[in-house]
Amino acid sequence: MRSKRRREARHNVSHDNLRRFPDSSTNASESDISAFLARNKSILNALKDFIDIDSDQYVSKGDIVALTCVASHPKDGAVGSERVCLSTEGFGNRMCTLENVSDKDCPPDVAMCMLYIDNALSVRALQEMMSGDGELKSTSGSGGHKTLLYGHAVQLKHVQSEMYLACLSSCSSNDKLAFDVGVQESNEGEACWWTIHPASKQRSEGEKVRVGDDVILVSVATERYLHMAYSKNYMVIASFHQTLWNIASVSSGSIRIRNMGFLFGNDVLRLFHGNDECLTIPENWNHPQHNMVIYEGGAAVSQARSLWRIEPIRAKWHGALVGFEQVFRIRHITTGRYLGVYEQRTVQLYHKNQASYNLTAFIMCQNKDIKKQLLDEKEEEGMGVATIRYGETVAFILHLESQLWLSYQTTEITKKGV
Repeated sequence: MRSKRRREARHNVSHDNLRRFPDSSTNASESDISAFLARNKSILNALKDFIDIDSDQYVSKGDIVALTCVASHPKDGAVGSERVCLSTEGFGNRMCTLENVSDKDCPPDVAMCMLYIDNALSVRALQEMMSGDGELKSTSGSGGHKTLLYGHAVQLKHVQSEMYLACLSSCSSNDKLAFDVGVQESNEGEACWWTIHPASKQRSEGEKVRVGDDVILVSVATERYLHMAYSKNYMVIASFHQTLWNIASVSSGSIRIRNMGFLFGNDVLRLFHGNDECLTIPENWNHPQHNMVIYEGGAAVSQARSLWRIEPIRAKWHGALVGFEQVFRIRHITTGRYLGVYEQRTVQLYHKNQASYNLTAFIMCQNKDIKKQLLDEKEEEGMGVATIRYGETVAFILHLESQLWLSYQTTEITKKGV
């Protein structure tokens, strides 16, 4: 009898000490919820860290990715190879092409390469969604699996144009059995669905797709492979020839949602100096006569000429959180040119073909006491840490090659230069 009572006592004590959320049968007040979250803060943080790690490893619906491959072609009498990325303008020209991402001194237009994973379904579920007349209803962002699995079908939405990667009915290549690949506004029908398959024997159907995997994409509509071809220029077609595409992650959707208000790569922003002036170009800007950069207040702070894009200089995770001492380029939106520093300490805009690393590489610093070892090139994996918050963080911008700080020179007319 004594041992039984002791067991019951131990059971009661351990049961009463459990950290439980208030029963659903009782009305939980806000204070009860707050107390529960406070007691279990360490557990919740550990869960968040686990989710963040998982977000960096696997490709999920809501993520932004880029599709790259290695292209070989004759060049100057020899066969050359370079890494290229599937891209499209989406406006005017809806055909897909390939952007060179191998040249460090020629920045790729990453914004044209970003694809949002809008939907993911099993092939069986996709077939069940067919209506009686055989047409597929619009399913943008609804249902499906959170994590991308091999053997499943996906819809890829071009971020810049908000159109869908699709196998078109036209054929402009020499391969008359192939179809053009481009973007279209509607996601109805099979044309914009692609099944994803592993290129490596180490992966199998049904497994999670990992960041950095080589994959094979097959058009659901035509049963042809997404293929890179080279004639006079690079082109993307749906063909019976295979191309191995590498999934380069740009940004994790779940981490991005949890860190709204912080600076991410490829964000479009304004850079304010003080409270009322921002970095911009003159209204009469042209090249080369008036190729200058100024600080200006008034109407300029709400005009498009004061918009810039932060483009990290890295091979992967272009859309990751931007931190201090991370190297990036600053691209002017309306001209498409890059901010750079000339030998004579003149700040001006450079065309993409002239925007070398030495001319256009910048970093942000918390203060001007920057340590030498922090400037060493180091590419971090994953989405990084939320550091720079809009409207709150004050930073100094350093030109990496010249070691000069972005500031201004006062003249009688305007403020410009370094």
